[in-house]
Amino acid sequence: MTRIDALLLERWDRDPALPALISGETVVTMGELKDRVLRTAAALRAHGVGPGDRVVVHHDRSVEFFVALLGAAFAGAAHAALDPADPQDRVRATTRDCAPHAVLTNSRLRDRFSGLCDVVLTDDECAAYPPAPAPALDASPDDPVVIIYTSGSTGRPKAALISHGALVSRLNALQSTHRMDEHDRMIHHTACSFDMYLSETYWPLLAGACVVIAEPGRQRDADHLAALIHDHAVTTFYCVVSLLDLFLLARDPAERYDGIRQVLTGGEPLSPDLVARFHARSTASLTNLYGPSECTVYCTYWICPRDPDPETVLIGGPVRDTELWILDESGAPATEGELYIGGAGLGLGYLHRPELTAERFVTTPYGRLYRSGDLVRVAGPDGALEFLGRVDRQVKIRGIRVEPAEIEATALTCKGVGQVAVIAHGSGADKALAAFVVPEDGAAAPETLAPAVREHLRALLPHYLVPRTVDVLDALPLTANGKLDRALLEKRAAAAPAPRPVAPGPTEDLAELVVAVWREVLGVAAIDPDDDFFDLGGDSFTVVRVVETLRARLGLDIPLAALLHEPTPRAFTAELRTVREERG
Repeated sequence: MTRIDALLLERWDRDPALPALISGETVVTMGELKDRVLRTAAALRAHGVGPGDRVVVHHDRSVEFFVALLGAAFAGAAHAALDPADPQDRVRATTRDCAPHAVLTNSRLRDRFSGLCDVVLTDDECAAYPPAPAPALDASPDDPVVIIYTSGSTGRPKAALISHGALVSRLNALQSTHRMDEHDRMIHHTACSFDMYLSETYWPLLAGACVVIAEPGRQRDADHLAALIHDHAVTTFYCVVSLLDLFLLARDPAERYDGIRQVLTGGEPLSPDLVARFHARSTASLTNLYGPSECTVYCTYWICPRDPDPETVLIGGPVRDTELWILDESGAPATEGELYIGGAGLGLGYLHRPELTAERFVTTPYGRLYRSGDLVRVAGPDGALEFLGRVDRQVKIRGIRVEPAEIEATALTCKGVGQVAVIAHGSGADKALAAFVVPEDGAAAPETLAPAVREHLRALLPHYLVPRTVDVLDALPLTANGKLDRALLEKRAAAAPAPRPVAPGPTEDLAELVVAVWREVLGVAAIDPDDDFFDLGGDSFTVVRVVETLRARLGLDIPLAALLHEPTPRAFTAELRTVREERG
């Protein structure tokens, strides 16, 4: 097994004229990408970066993002990609935890790292260095190459360390079952907070395929993604389950996608209904992927059969060089129980968290395994697995791992909060987070505490960790044995009365109509003109519901992108006025 930098260098040298990246009107060949990556690696090495070091990458989705994360790998370091859309305090806290030797960013964002790291380099500064030579000979496949931050049950994010060898193993597994070559193109649109972005970056480049980069902020825009698919003859596409559903809902039902050869999905339960609707629109294969970040992107796959479509969607069996063990509570092999994962894709552990590493990466009679916390059972004659749920409180919201304990710990730092409980309710695309807080003695009135908690969370957490609702209670409910009654809170959240539906027919005040429709769709009692749609709990599905509702009420062809680009009531209303004027 070898390193990703060595493999990429060999691929680029073989076909330097092939296109590697497409971003808007810009096309970057493999030779040009090699030059830029080696210049970035040279800049990092000149500042002392080498094997075992860490580099924070902080770029919007772009050619520069690719150059930065690849440059870190070629310098021998592991990169931690931090999303520019995250709150600045979150970015700074994660950077402190990472303790990087260097940061790669642009001039617009570099001030975020003031006082955190002595070496902050922009893409322009890196371009001034001469290209570095080939990867260092003293580097090892066991060196970390990626750091993935995920929500942490202890109240702060945890960082999984992935080695070159583990990443190469997973890329080889993908290539063995879903082959790509220089005739293929794959979209990169997944946010760096979800580990599938690794496959969208490294896999096509290693296979000689071309990466088509979606515009920043338009990863939820079905119209934009459809245009990329058609305009660039995309053959391979990955998206989380909820985005795949949105894509089919948002586009013309008669539109087909037969040019795509293979679609991969995962991150959330995949329903038989969605499989059937996809198969009706495309001849492409549809593959359900499963796996935690700690085991490098995925560890099982299941190609969904058609004719007939499946009645139950499975997560499949192990990928190449992977071991799966189902163990019962006593640690004995079983056909139903907790899934333990081993093999070449196993991560190195958690950064700065030896206790947590020892707890999750365990030594068993079957070798070193990752204890996933997922319940599965053998459901197919070929040993294919069915996902049953979790053994703990972890949930997935739109494909991203969420630990309610992290949200609770953050909410407790808000002035006036004495107790807090966060639960998830609903299922599929309707799954949402709800927070319940108990004020401290003498705290602000309930009507002011709830919005204060929401603003506190919005300032410190990514939007996907901000609960859709915050309710103030006199006390948290307890079970007969004195434990928090989470089931009762889930029922309360699910039964919360929805805001009054908007009356049919046109409304004279467009701004009032926008707010009313948002309240109805999001189930939020009060919305301010500058509230962000996604901070309020909006997602890909509620975008479609809002736009479809307003299309019907206004008799206006409103593009989905209008809400995606202008996600506050004030800005969205202004955009609607512009659309109405342009279209008469």
